[in-house]
Amino acid sequence: MITKTVKNYNLIELLKPYTNRWVALSPDYKKVVSSGSTLNNTAKKIKKYHKDEVIFFRVLPFNANYAPTIL
Repeated sequence: MITKTVKNYNLIELLKPYTNRWVALSPDYKKVVSSGSTLNNTAKKIKKYHKDEVIFFRVLPFNANYAPTIL
């Protein structure tokens, strides 16, 4: 049996300036390597890392609630 350890990352301080933007994080989750208003723009700006190495996601407002649903 393989057990995966999930780390708990506190990204609030790192991501505050990127509210409502797409970001690409380094593989170690320690820095934002690119950001943009669209996912495509964010991906085009990456220089140091290969696109398969970074973590892409949209930064939602910190005062908003998010409840995913299954359709």
